[in-house]
Amino acid sequence: MGTKSTDAEVQLRINHIYCMVVQGETRKDIVQYGSKKWDVSHRTIDEYLNRVHEEIKQAYGKEYKEAIISKQLLMLDDLYKKNYTNEDFKECRSLIETKSKLLGLNEPEKRQVANEETSIKIEIVDARTTS
Repeated sequence: MGTKSTDAEVQLRINHIYCMVVQGETRKDIVQYGSKKWDVSHRTIDEYLNRVHEEIKQAYGKEYKEAIISKQLLMLDDLYKKNYTNEDFKECRSLIETKSKLLGLNEPEKRQVANEETSIKIEIVDARTTS
């Protein structure tokens, strides 16, 4: 294998692998590319991939989701005001429902279906209660 890489070279490689991951490249393709291009081991490429996946988790984790929800709530509020001004109350009601769902304010829907002949019980539960 080659000589020790500088921090700048490592960061460039990680950035390149980040782009490859975003483009949907497989681990196998990334390892093959990195082995040929940079003359590094599979283990090194896996370390780079781990760093890429960690960056993705940090970028799109809980804080990102909260920011998106906040933005969408503002957009719904804006749409509500416009529709209320235009007296489109049906759309206003729809926006209220959408906002409630986004915030998780609705009661979970739960239905039970039982088949007495086969003793099969099917329960459909809202996804929010299972996570």
